[in-house]
Amino acid sequence: MWKDFVALDDEQVRVVAKMDASQTADGKFDNSSLGDALLEIGAGKFKVLDSEVERFIAKAKQNHPDARLGIVIAEKADAQIVISLSDKDMTATMTVTGAFGGRNIAAPDIVRHLAEAHVKKGINKVALKKVLVASQSLAPGETFSHIVAQGTPAQNGNSARLVPLVEDVMKRILAPQDNEAHKIDMRDFGQTITVGENDPVMRREPATKGKMGFTVLGEPIKPKPGADASMKEGKGTYISPNDANLLLASQSGMPIIRQSTVDVETALCLNSVSVATGHVKFKGSVVVAGDVEPGMIIRATGSVTVGGFIESADVQAQGDIDVGKGIIGHTVSESEPKSCVVKSGGNIKANYAQFSELQATGDIHLAVHSMSNDLRCGGDLVVLDEKETQGTLSGGHAKVGGRVLCFNLGVEGDTATYVEAFAKYPNQKERIAKQKAIYKQAQEATMDAVRRELVVKKRDKSKRTQEDIDRVEHRKKVANARMEKARHAVELVTQDFEQLLLTKTVEARGQVFTHVTVMFADERVTTKRAHGPSVFHFNQYKILCAAKLADGAIGEDDDI
Repeated sequence: MWKDFVALDDEQVRVVAKMDASQTADGKFDNSSLGDALLEIGAGKFKVLDSEVERFIAKAKQNHPDARLGIVIAEKADAQIVISLSDKDMTATMTVTGAFGGRNIAAPDIVRHLAEAHVKKGINKVALKKVLVASQSLAPGETFSHIVAQGTPAQNGNSARLVPLVEDVMKRILAPQDNEAHKIDMRDFGQTITVGENDPVMRREPATKGKMGFTVLGEPIKPKPGADASMKEGKGTYISPNDANLLLASQSGMPIIRQSTVDVETALCLNSVSVATGHVKFKGSVVVAGDVEPGMIIRATGSVTVGGFIESADVQAQGDIDVGKGIIGHTVSESEPKSCVVKSGGNIKANYAQFSELQATGDIHLAVHSMSNDLRCGGDLVVLDEKETQGTLSGGHAKVGGRVLCFNLGVEGDTATYVEAFAKYPNQKERIAKQKAIYKQAQEATMDAVRRELVVKKRDKSKRTQEDIDRVEHRKKVANARMEKARHAVELVTQDFEQLLLTKTVEARGQVFTHVTVMFADERVTTKRAHGPSVFHFNQYKILCAAKLADGAIGEDDDI
């Protein structure tokens, strides 16, 4: 039936469905034979307008005048190009739709559409050729998409690096050397590391600005410049007058690598400290390849590095103390001092410690265990190895300025363990109280300035001068500024304190045993049962214990 209704228009680009006065359509009329009818008139590849086909069918069944006027139900259409942008204009994708009996795309069409879409940068000519070739074989209405342009991301700058130009003596002394027969001599730590006057010891690689990027639209993307890092002059070192990024030794000695500099210290190197050497008191750093034997004393103004053990000795240094093996004391009664004392003005690091007294201005880090020690440190106490699979803190007392981190806390049996974290809590509270007192004084000064201003304004105009008005207004302005500054200071110290409460915790990543007493300020709790991985924290009112979940999250507070 459709072949009686359809015909091409005069321009041969549209198919018009039309009934003449003698034609009718029965109730079974549908679009089932439309395709064959279009093929017969040479419009098999034309785009069928489905909504118009349905409209014509409905009008034809109703014998409606619109069906006799004619309805366009199909039309010839050229291949279409659509360019879409994504990833914040970093990617341009070209989608080609096959022609409906019309003209396929040509190279000028692609160039024109790119220009109309304002795509200017990152155009891939190979991809454009692929789109052009693929478009020639597309069926009517079939689509082909391909990325044809990619933006260039900005290359962020590199952060400044401080590169030591000397070997780290702290690591060298703890690593015995292989000899030619590949046998390790535990007493051979290689040649002592020294530098001479004016030798380079550290170089600063400056931060870079990065490289500008572009979107496919040609919009610039600014890079993030690298973070800067300053290199400082250290003890026995100076910055080269010819190169601000080069640190040189100002004296001969042993280089000690610090965070932002290198110290060159006079170093005393010994195989061991025993009755054969006598006590050691040295202005500089002390390096002991072997052990510090019982009863011996070391005093150093620099750092102390021990390759072996410190056993029942007294070792004190103004710098760091690094021990390759362990710190060992022997059991004494509670009223007696510990037989082994190690005190550092920096950090203490060892494999383990037992029955000893350890004090550090900075951190104390023990890899395997801390057993029945008296520990004091201004920083963190860490009893955990690098793989985080062992590290037991048991027995003794620990008073820690920062956080406590270990694998196991306590031990099976009746051995009591006492741990106090965030020992600087009272100092922080005092700091807040002082700032609040300053704020209160500033408020009172502001109120006084306001009262003076009111007194002046209440005077008769003939008895007040502009100078009086300016004076009280200036006083009030200064008082307001001081009050605002004091208020901001209170906010800062309060926020800092609240953040410290969140981070200065006692954490065990393995297990917490019974008879462990955890203290914060004047509060304390003692575990009555074993716990799994746990975090003890303080909310200023009570100590809470929360389970540490497998994914690192903190669970709900649990009974202790």
